[in-house]
Amino acid sequence: MRTLVEVVARCVGGRTVLPVVRASGQLAVRRTGPTTVHLVATAFGPLGGDDAEIRLVVEEGATLAVRSVAAAVALPARDEGAPSSSRVHATVAGVLDLRPEPTVVAARACHVAGLRAELTDGAVLTATEQVLLGRSSEEPGRWTGTTRVEVDGVPLLHTTVDLGPGSRSWLPPVAPRAYASTVHLGDEAGSPRDVAVGADVVRLPLPGGWVTTAWGSELHRVAAAVPA
Repeated sequence: MRTLVEVVARCVGGRTVLPVVRASGQLAVRRTGPTTVHLVATAFGPLGGDDAEIRLVVEEGATLAVRSVAAAVALPARDEGAPSSSRVHATVAGVLDLRPEPTVVAARACHVAGLRAELTDGAVLTATEQVLLGRSSEEPGRWTGTTRVEVDGVPLLHTTVDLGPGSRSWLPPVAPRAYASTVHLGDEAGSPRDVAVGADVVRLPLPGGWVTTAWGSELHRVAAAVPA
């Protein structure tokens, strides 16, 4: 199934308005606050072969917060063939806070996620990803996520993480089932200057921000190690 979500945030008279809030397919989108929308699943899944695209535009002076009401559970296709996929394309000249609920990848499922954020100078972005491989008492699925951030057309961050059975970087006993990451850009004064490393967590400085990733066996512990 093909899913498309589109949200535009615009500053009019000093306040944020949302002239475009629409969705089709497996997701609905609801405005839940002056500058907040929630994504609501209208069907179980995603299933293998499903494709979701989320387009976000935050114009200069506007603020947009994107949330979801529940975790997404990626399930395998009946023939265990094509993966499910979700792609977020964000164009940001204002402030975007993107913090959906976790993605759970069930056994035998394969899910591919992507975030591409195109920022102008002065824009602010906070984007969080949380992943759990396998539901309770089941084998893990596979998740591949790519994050790319550009500022004024210049690449600032491009990273791909591949976890789960079949991944070259996922070799027991080093085989984390939980992963979390937060990218924050646009706060030059509060940006760390040095790499910070803890137990299964690392924070890397970026120009005007930082990226933190953590991994482990339990999602609640991993998520707690990553600042929102």
